[in-house]
Amino acid sequence: MASDTELWRGTDYGWWLAADTSGAVGASLIAFAVPLMMLATTGSSAAATTTESICVVVQAVLGLAGGVIQDRYDRRTLMLIWGASGVALSAVAAAAVMLFGNAPKTSGHGVNGANAPAFGGPYAHVLPIALLCIVVLFSVRDGLLENTSNAMLRGVVPDEQLPHAMALNDARDSTVTLAGGPLGGLLMTVGHAVPFLTSAVLSVLGMVSAWRIRRYWKRATVDDSGHSGNADDAADDAIDVSGAITAAPRWRDALDGMIWLLRDRFQRHLIIAATMVTGASNAFLLLTALDISQGGSQLISAGFINAASAVGMLLGALMASQLVNRVPGGVLVGVMFALLAAGFTGAALVPSMVGKAIFVACSVLALPAGNAVLGGLSNTLVGKDKLGRVGAGSMVLQYGAYGVAVALAGWGMQTIGYGPTCLILATVLVAAAAYALTMRSLITLPTPDRWAEHIQRWSIAQF
Repeated sequence: MASDTELWRGTDYGWWLAADTSGAVGASLIAFAVPLMMLATTGSSAAATTTESICVVVQAVLGLAGGVIQDRYDRRTLMLIWGASGVALSAVAAAAVMLFGNAPKTSGHGVNGANAPAFGGPYAHVLPIALLCIVVLFSVRDGLLENTSNAMLRGVVPDEQLPHAMALNDARDSTVTLAGGPLGGLLMTVGHAVPFLTSAVLSVLGMVSAWRIRRYWKRATVDDSGHSGNADDAADDAIDVSGAITAAPRWRDALDGMIWLLRDRFQRHLIIAATMVTGASNAFLLLTALDISQGGSQLISAGFINAASAVGMLLGALMASQLVNRVPGGVLVGVMFALLAAGFTGAALVPSMVGKAIFVACSVLALPAGNAVLGGLSNTLVGKDKLGRVGAGSMVLQYGAYGVAVALAGWGMQTIGYGPTCLILATVLVAAAAYALTMRSLITLPTPDRWAEHIQRWSIAQF
């Protein structure tokens, strides 16, 4: 209880969480609506997943520049810019849907199903192009600015509170996912532009919350070379680039985080396993939502499998903050990978949607605890002034894997079918679990109070 009091009253975590949550809900509504609209207007699951893939690649590539921006400039200001751009882009998207899509057809059946979304009007064929352009702009904005709140968190919350804060964040993410799919479907039944209008309102709320953040870490002064006025940060910079940050080319600065992730053996093995999990699991969930939509189910039902995943995450998050400080981190991470592999394999083999939902819910029960361990460990290894670049490097690798997985899965669904494609994705998750569980430095990770000793014992690099 004292921990909760210190976190909520002793920091501006509450305002940070409100700002981050507003952005997360708005993003989930758009992420739900766009693929279904693309599917409805083109009749092609490959077109829907390819759109998603393009956006992910754009966001990942620009994330490298975003990491540098987030480390060099005031992060609260960047969160305000991110919110303002969200308002503008959401409004443009809503206008495009109203202009080119008109109202849903009252007698039409959409794509391969009586209840799939359908669009009428003489300019309906323009809508896919307009949506693609708009969501690419969203991806540009997200690549440059979305990770700002994550980079800012360690400057809002003390290091010893990070695992607890991350467990709370997982509970929040689960709630957003749980509500996002059904809410997105409900809003689309009211009007296809409504999810975008709702996202605009949420972006305004996020801006207000970000503006209220006062207590957070930031550089005292930054000169033209990028040096911080903080002596410790300046010393870190000197170590990272051989004492001559001014001599380092800008492209190297942008790649510093990804280079560190790939250079250290521990980080490299971990990021490979993480990219496999991110790509395969999210592609599985997206294909399932598209399959439900094509099958003629209600729009609200298309978010059913994501909601099941969120239920499992929420249950796991309720236990995570207690488990992190009591159970060795390696055990929690090992169980996380094993459950993901077993759960998604079961979901791929079971034919009924209810069975798939149960397996998916069980597969993510250990994910909040595992994420809290890995997130807390990563934050202790990375300096506050480098979190943006490391986050960007991780995003490039994981989003890149997701983009490739989604594109291939979409074509697979269209050629060999939904079932075989999901089996292939489940096999990737099994391979990722096997790879992660062979890392002795990972599976022997102790509780947080002994991390310093473990880092030294296994010579895990710090940045």
